[in-house]
Amino acid sequence: MKTQLTIGMVATMLCFACTKMIAPRPEANENLAVSNSAVAPYQDASATAFFRRTSGSIAFDGALSVPLSNGKVVWLFNDTFYDDLNSDGTVPCIFNKHNTVLIQPANHSWDPAQTTNLLLYGNPDLFQSVTPGNYFWPSAGVEIGNKVYTVCLEMSSSTGQLVNEILAALNEADNTVSYTTLPDFNGIDFTKGMVKNLDGYVYVWGGKLKPNTIGQCDVYVARFPQNSPGSWTFWNGTSWGTAAAAAAVIVTAPSGGISVSYVNTKYVMIVTNFNMVCDGGTAIYGAASSSPVSGWDAIGTNVIYNIPDRLQGHTPFFYTPCIHPEFNANNEFLFTYCINTYQPCVAACNNNKFDPDIYRPRAVRVPFSVLNL
Repeated sequence: MKTQLTIGMVATMLCFACTKMIAPRPEANENLAVSNSAVAPYQDASATAFFRRTSGSIAFDGALSVPLSNGKVVWLFNDTFYDDLNSDGTVPCIFNKHNTVLIQPANHSWDPAQTTNLLLYGNPDLFQSVTPGNYFWPSAGVEIGNKVYTVCLEMSSSTGQLVNEILAALNEADNTVSYTTLPDFNGIDFTKGMVKNLDGYVYVWGGKLKPNTIGQCDVYVARFPQNSPGSWTFWNGTSWGTAAAAAAVIVTAPSGGISVSYVNTKYVMIVTNFNMVCDGGTAIYGAASSSPVSGWDAIGTNVIYNIPDRLQGHTPFFYTPCIHPEFNANNEFLFTYCINTYQPCVAACNNNKFDPDIYRPRAVRVPFSVLNL
């Protein structure tokens, strides 16, 4: 698992305009269900159990999903305990991979046995830096043609610091990965959401630590043509320009734990409350907008869910919310959040053994009515 110190530094780095416009529409999803009986968000037991795996990727954070045109779903994970489950159900106290990828069948089965790791030459960590000692964390992604595109954070293993952002393209045919150099982002972390729209662009949301605040994050949006993934432009408050330094803040979020996606004709943003250790809060905020560049003013006040996780009366460090709009039965959308132990309130490692369930995502269903979708 990530240590609390590393997570704290990364949480800070990951945080490192109101104009009338016509919102572009993403590709249509024809699988929307027509019934809804729930009135409040609730934990999805089946989807949560999907992450309780006993082989391959066993415990992890990230949990970013990319729906494919063939109905399957690619799951992208960050630091992972891979294939190291002990006979007593524990794992060692440190993960052994920085990224792994799963492929879920087109029937969207939540049976963990039906979803397997993608491998390249027998290796599960498909995203690899060419710089010795550096590693990649993938983020939100989209499918373009037969490739899955995702912005990877390149991290230094010696310092735990972010050193670069690069656009990775995972080839669905052979699991190879190619990379596109990205322009200077002026310290903005463009990993908060990625939506492929019918206007021919991919929209990407990013965050940067708001000066003189405790954990608040300014949010920005960029886009690139689907046929030219390296050609990014940035919303400057009135138009799209080529300079990230001129990008406009579209909203300020309570923390850098942000996810943006497109659900039932609206752009949905969810955010965790700022926390870095145990007992740091439980709130997840949500807001929806008809525009990709504005309309989330309620994101700092509209609590849609409080995580129920407890251990010995304590709440965990939680982060990385991710919206999964492809799982939308019963007029509900799915999101996940990650937990990373209950330290320092409760020790995580005992006799070099670690409970993997305190480092696994949780899945939550949100009725469309909660955000007026």
